[in-house]
Amino acid sequence: TAFAPPRTPFPDTRVVLFQFKSGLRLEKGAGRGNYNQLTMLSTWCRRCVLRVTRHKTSVGSTSASHLERSLHAASVSHSESEDERGGIPAAASFSNAPEALRAEDTRVTFRASELKKLNDLRVPYNWYPAARGMRRRLVYHAGPTNSGKTYNAIQRFLSSGKAIYCAPLRMLAHEIYQKANEQGVPCDLFTGEEQLFASGDKEIPAGHLACTVECAGLHIADTFDVAVIDEVQMIKDYDRGCAWTKAILGIPAAEVHLCGHQCAVNLLEKITSTIGEKLEVVYYDRLAPLIPLKASLKGSYSAVRPGDCVVVFSRAKIFNISWSIELATREPCALIYGGLPPATRVQQASLFNGRNSKCRVLVATDAIGMGLNLNIRRIVFHSLEKFDGEENSVINSSLVKQIAGRAGRYGTEYDVGEVTTFYEKDMAMLHKLLAVPEKDIEQAGIIPIFDQIELFSFHLPHASLLQILELFFKTAQLDGNYFLCNVDNVLDMAQMLQNLTLSLKDMYVFATAPVDTRKGWLKAALYKYARAYSLGEVLDFVGLCQILHWPLPKPSTPEQLVEFENIHESLDLFLWLSMKYRHNFVDVEKARLLQGEINAIIGQSIITKFRPPKPKIVVRQPLVVRTVDRPFVKKLPIVVKKAPPFVTKKVPVTREFVEARSQTSDSQQDPTVLHTSENEKKQT
Repeated sequence: TAFAPPRTPFPDTRVVLFQFKSGLRLEKGAGRGNYNQLTMLSTWCRRCVLRVTRHKTSVGSTSASHLERSLHAASVSHSESEDERGGIPAAASFSNAPEALRAEDTRVTFRASELKKLNDLRVPYNWYPAARGMRRRLVYHAGPTNSGKTYNAIQRFLSSGKAIYCAPLRMLAHEIYQKANEQGVPCDLFTGEEQLFASGDKEIPAGHLACTVECAGLHIADTFDVAVIDEVQMIKDYDRGCAWTKAILGIPAAEVHLCGHQCAVNLLEKITSTIGEKLEVVYYDRLAPLIPLKASLKGSYSAVRPGDCVVVFSRAKIFNISWSIELATREPCALIYGGLPPATRVQQASLFNGRNSKCRVLVATDAIGMGLNLNIRRIVFHSLEKFDGEENSVINSSLVKQIAGRAGRYGTEYDVGEVTTFYEKDMAMLHKLLAVPEKDIEQAGIIPIFDQIELFSFHLPHASLLQILELFFKTAQLDGNYFLCNVDNVLDMAQMLQNLTLSLKDMYVFATAPVDTRKGWLKAALYKYARAYSLGEVLDFVGLCQILHWPLPKPSTPEQLVEFENIHESLDLFLWLSMKYRHNFVDVEKARLLQGEINAIIGQSIITKFRPPKPKIVVRQPLVVRTVDRPFVKKLPIVVKKAPPFVTKKVPVTREFVEARSQTSDSQQDPTVLHTSENEKKQT
């Protein structure tokens, strides 16, 4: 049962398998077979051998001898059947069969060398022939936050004939899309969840395109005059860095403008030098100065002023802190954190940025570090510690500088930015982190394309995607400039999906979906989507609502609001899959309407902040006395006379007193208290 090859499709061709030292060799037997048939049969035999080898490696070394005996038995039985039909004698046909069995290790070594060639990731720039066929000009705009580097690149984007802008977040892509169309430059929007066309017809695309950096890979076959890739220092990110590497190496544009911090300059110079392209670096200085203050707020919420942004690294605390600020300062607060939908974040940012708005204080997490233009006068770190999944630890200097750089914005009412802490104990650490020099990025993230995984899987025909990826990632060969990106998440998703009946490509699409594996709700939604697809079901709006358990009652606590945020992310995932499988994930417009409804509920909850209702104050109406002459209002004051306290005298208890007291008939009277005189009673 270990080796049961299918019946040969070439009954008139008899071949002899006699040696495995350097692959498979075939000899012609008696019959009418030609060379082409033998070549096709060679491919079939090779698959059988790979199947045996794969089974041997999968079951472990304990079954190796059993597989060898099974293969030997199959060979002997096959030779005997050939002898009965008058074929090649067994001695001549299988004289080298024992040698083939002894050469098992040689075959495995040969096969491993072939696999080693397929997982060679040392030259990822060769994956994009369209870009390699062009002579590109690379310009790096290096500078800190609020230095004008992105502004200059966007001006080049708007003035070109055909251009693409790659944003780190959907909000930024949507902002550039709106800005370009407002200035009369037709621009389309392309993200993982939606597509918007300036002409209203997808058959008539505009010359300019604003997209997320992950979607830039879908346009590497097009050619552009200008490409702008924003926040390229994200190339070091473990989860998303591969998207920036793919965009930098693969976008076929005559001019590629890179915007980011100068810590990525040295790495990009190394990478571009290997492909024969020169990197031009333009350095920028900060336009609005940033001043670290010497005094903290000393733990007082009343010290918060309009224009301040209080940074909190905990979603659980953000509501309580905003309540405390509003009670102490009577200033309404806007809230921004990572779990909010993009539309709600933009809404809260607009409330804070408006000069005539009532919300002049912002309470936010580190989500403000990227993607939002905010008019902040002073950054106040409520704490410098953040939970990293295991424990609270001090945040790194790059995150501190990125958040602090949001204070002060050129051309606004706050031309000078300030940064401080809420508690005095954090001031020394803040100044220390701001003084730490930024380290250069050493490696860029990459991830293999599906074509490589598919070629690798041909040598492992009965392996699951999880087994293929595990072997690929463990044996991958990397250059010192690159690292494998998002490995743990992909393996986790592949393990969850391995029991579903999906093709290798579909399994890879679902495993690489934009899902945070730390969120169990989102993983469960992805599994339900994949299961529906594997069963051939068409997931419509009714089925979607059943998966999401919609509708839900409106949230009344911050904990209940999390459920709405999870549903919004699950709808994002549904829309992302609808871009991949349009015929299986339908009713997209209804899903978008549901998303808009959830956005409104979340936005209203953020504004009210789940404050308890204020107690009603009952105002008593004054007594109105009317007379014949004229009415008048007479307030009758309530006079309360306070009685003086009852005066008692305490005397020491003696033996004579107790004996005299016991003879009285009033046994219930306190023996330690004597009544006052009649005159004192009258006075009282």
